[in-house]
Amino acid sequence: MTPRAILAIGFVCALGLSFNLYMAANNGTGWGVDFNQFYSASKLAGTGRLYDWDALRQIEAERGQAVPTGRLPVVAFGVKLVGWMPYRAAQVVWLVASVVALILFALAWPGANRLLMAAALAWSMPVALLLVYGQDTPFWLLWVALGLLLLERGRPRLAGVVFALCICKYHLSYGLPVFLLAQKRWSALASACAAGAVLVAACFALEGWTWPAQYVAQAQFPMFSPAAFRMPNLHGVAWWFPWPVAVEIGLSAGVAALLWMVCRRASNLGVAGAAAAAGGLLLAGHCYANDCALLAPLLVFTIQRGSVPRWLKFWALLLLTPAPTLLLTTSKPFAGQILVVCFVVTALVTELVVKTSAVHGPRQAAPPAAPLET
Repeated sequence: MTPRAILAIGFVCALGLSFNLYMAANNGTGWGVDFNQFYSASKLAGTGRLYDWDALRQIEAERGQAVPTGRLPVVAFGVKLVGWMPYRAAQVVWLVASVVALILFALAWPGANRLLMAAALAWSMPVALLLVYGQDTPFWLLWVALGLLLLERGRPRLAGVVFALCICKYHLSYGLPVFLLAQKRWSALASACAAGAVLVAACFALEGWTWPAQYVAQAQFPMFSPAAFRMPNLHGVAWWFPWPVAVEIGLSAGVAALLWMVCRRASNLGVAGAAAAAGGLLLAGHCYANDCALLAPLLVFTIQRGSVPRWLKFWALLLLTPAPTLLLTTSKPFAGQILVVCFVVTALVTELVVKTSAVHGPRQAAPPAAPLET
């Protein structure tokens, strides 16, 4: 890449960062709302009262809005690494760690253009929201990137253990087992299952045998998944239709099958992982605009690869602007949902078509028929 191109991307990154910093500075109500939840939940983790809503609400109310926790016991217990600090100090440490996680994610993702990834993160309003809210999605992205990097370097068992750490946001991880199964990564899949079983067993050790029932009961609270009609996934799209459960099941089956075929044929590990992350966003039953950060790898690969149609590259560039996020915050977010969901499906179909064309090659013209003998 020429120095002029590097300077241009640097200028684009600076513009994106300036815009997102301005938006963050004017977000007075959102700062730390999710980190407050994690910090407060860590105080109860290991006491058997993690999902005691009255106790959790009392702790959270000391610092802001009270939100039911959706994290598993082992994840909440892990936040004790910063939970012993004073709240403001812990919040700063969490923010710095999140930024570092995003930088490492951008550097580690196999095959992604580093400068384009930096520009994507700088302009991404979902990424800015993750940092403003104090979400843990940056760490999820880091675990996926490191898992893919370890697979690329021939360390499948260790990669599986790292993938198991995505239990921190398991509802975004449905694309990962599809990816591992489709690519027949048996060692990685086995180690991920083993490590996941250990983490789930730790949940019982920390909170006792009744925690799953308590977790499910708290998940029924209306405030646990507010504004489902805004979710940029199949669950959110299905909300607008009659028989939404049936619609979501049908759409999910189609996306899972499409993701399977793409990962099955993908020779580029980074592209397959990007498809799994984006597919996981669509299949998740609980996600919001900030979780659209999972699209970053797929958007970057769409822009950087020469085999992708130009119109799809423009679509990817549009999704890097604040437009989809702003649409999702309106009273009628359907347009934003369609922009996100249809892009992912279209990108997966395009990848499948391009790969199929590359395998079979252009169709050869039939040779002229030999003249009939007389």
